[in-house]
Amino acid sequence: MAEAKIMAEITNKLSSFDIRNRSPYPETKYGFKRAAVLLPLMLKNDELYLLLTKRSKNMRNHPSTVSFPGGMREENDLSDVDTALREAQEEIGLKPNTVQIVAVLTRGITLPNTIVYPVVGMIPNDFVPIPNPVEVDYTILVPLKTFLDSKCVRYSEFKFRGRSIVNRSVFHQDEVHGVEVVWGFTANYCTFLAKIILENEDFLAIFNDSTYPLQNMASDLVEYFDFITSTSAVNSKL
Repeated sequence: MAEAKIMAEITNKLSSFDIRNRSPYPETKYGFKRAAVLLPLMLKNDELYLLLTKRSKNMRNHPSTVSFPGGMREENDLSDVDTALREAQEEIGLKPNTVQIVAVLTRGITLPNTIVYPVVGMIPNDFVPIPNPVEVDYTILVPLKTFLDSKCVRYSEFKFRGRSIVNRSVFHQDEVHGVEVVWGFTANYCTFLAKIILENEDFLAIFNDSTYPLQNMASDLVEYFDFITSTSAVNSKL
């Protein structure tokens, strides 16, 4: 019963951020590739965790980085949820019928020119990952609260087309693999999810020069997406 209650609370908190509730559903912009990732939440001993992967060092894109399971949409995928579930099964052996889908969050952007749909799902607390060595070296389980712990988060910045962008890095001490660093797209969406679920009312900063007050927690994510996917950004071959 406790798990069902927590699941209902999470679903309620994420409902206003779920793009499936929008009409029309936000589609991929012309000229960009389409991908989806699974944000796998796990409840263990009444604490929420995110299951992340350490990408293989042999991967062409983003080798040896900590990321969500996920990948490019394929022709037979009927939705972004289908893509995220298929990729999670291929990468870590997670059976799609064991995942309770909670929400699809606002779109993100990663290199090279790929629009990513973040799918949030609750996975069984007894799930044992089976990493596909072609894509994944191993998995790590990170407490959701870590992404809001000031002792674990470091910030820097980079400039792009006249804007100052926040570079967020989150450090996690893994019992098996030592210190792992979560950064970029993954760190932003882990933090975004943690803020919503753990009711941290501060907005998620992506720009150092954001206009205050922002409308809601997703405002900077949406602005960043529009900024990067603008025509001039495409022409610059980001």
